[in-house]
Amino acid sequence: MRDAKRRAQDANAAGGAATAASLLWLAAAISACGAVTSLTRPEGDGGWDRARREAEIARRAAAAGVTYEGAAGPTAAAPAPAAPLDLPASLEMAASGNRRIADARERVLAAEDRFDDVRGRLLPATTATGQFTRYSSDQTTKVILPPGLLPPGTNVPNVEVRAIQAGVFNVTTRFPLDVTGEVRALVAAAQAGYRGEQARLWATTLEEELLVVQAYFQRLAAERLRGVTEQSVALYREQLANAEARYRNGRVTKNEMLIVEVALRDAEQELRQRQLAIEQARWSFNEVVGADVNAPTAVADVQDRPETPTVDDALRLAYEHNPLLSSLLEEQQRLDASIRSLERSRLPRFSAGGAFDYSTSDLFQPQQIGSGFAGFTWDLGTDTRREAEIAEARVTAEQNRIALERQLRELEGAIRSVHDAFEERLAALRTAEAAVNQAEENLRIRQQQFDVGRAQSDDVLRAQALLSQQRAVLATALYEAHTRRAELQRLIGLPIAGASEPSTVGHRSERSGNSGGEG
Repeated sequence: MRDAKRRAQDANAAGGAATAASLLWLAAAISACGAVTSLTRPEGDGGWDRARREAEIARRAAAAGVTYEGAAGPTAAAPAPAAPLDLPASLEMAASGNRRIADARERVLAAEDRFDDVRGRLLPATTATGQFTRYSSDQTTKVILPPGLLPPGTNVPNVEVRAIQAGVFNVTTRFPLDVTGEVRALVAAAQAGYRGEQARLWATTLEEELLVVQAYFQRLAAERLRGVTEQSVALYREQLANAEARYRNGRVTKNEMLIVEVALRDAEQELRQRQLAIEQARWSFNEVVGADVNAPTAVADVQDRPETPTVDDALRLAYEHNPLLSSLLEEQQRLDASIRSLERSRLPRFSAGGAFDYSTSDLFQPQQIGSGFAGFTWDLGTDTRREAEIAEARVTAEQNRIALERQLRELEGAIRSVHDAFEERLAALRTAEAAVNQAEENLRIRQQQFDVGRAQSDDVLRAQALLSQQRAVLATALYEAHTRRAELQRLIGLPIAGASEPSTVGHRSERSGNSGGEG
């Protein structure tokens, strides 16, 4: 009876196992069809068809603010302002809309994640494993007893050594014991890396804000130069009308009239070039501030003259605030800490912890067992790889020291050059203000002489060219002085007009509101 029951159990178990195996084979065959198709095509498609790729481009185009057929339209992240933008407002737009600044913020967040990863080596690590097993039958064994030990007629008992099904669970917690300080050195290196990324974020911010300033004043200069060219065109037209009238009266030759006509055509072509320069400056400005590329933005004019510190003060401030110097210093600290960690890895690594085991089978007692342990691992470095890493890290640290010295030299040269260029532009502005008045008076005299026949058209054209030249210098010198000041502020590392240095960037508490570059 018992044997029949066991045979029935074995048959049921075998049937269930066969059914399960059939289902597994069927699932494997279905999945293999798609796998074979994707693995036999060298180019593949990643599961994205043409429509999916176009939809992705359309979404990115909408977020980027570019013209793309099928895009959902410009996002509300960087709308075109209704009023002309001043420089502080332009810098504020760039802080939230510039893509390179957003990319630098993401690198800071990545540095924070690297710190979290290293810090986790000081925290306890807990692992849990579990497994449920069902066999086709249980396992038993007969006990061999000495003859006469059991009463007559008593069957020899079967001892079950493995149940037909059982579950086993284990939880282990391991506490690292950083006795040598290896991990703490890695934490210091990760913190220095985070500070270095913050410094590089500020350097990127200043670089992009300098581009904003350059695009802003290039646009103003292009508009002013267009105005100068329009004045020249108006004067040439007036001069051509006078020359034609005098030619009809026989007071000038046709050659003189043609000279004025050619000068007018050149000025009109220059006017078209000025308009193109304005459009190019608008596109560049929209790109760096984060507005839609073809947005009809406008900028407000600037009339005040900039001020800047002396060369000695600029050098002193730069050594304290320049973000590139700061990033190199943080990199030096990171490399030194990494070398200390590698050197301390020569020593044993200690750990301690505990474990808990539980089994659903009652063949053995107790079913749950706790344990504690302490131990160490020691890499003796017989493969010499660690020593090679230490040597390489020392070479990298020395390279960084050389880069720091080079940066100091380049910084001083750049500051002196930009400061002198700033002073030269202010001097050019003062000179142009006086020269414009003199050139206007010279043109007035030449026109009067031409009217009475004491001057030729060439004389008037040369006077007009001189006036246009001085007006162009006057129109651009002030804007170039503002640009030189912004370049000096970037070298020093202080905020450019209207901007503020970020104090806390990339902490996890701020991540919930950052979707990563949609604007």
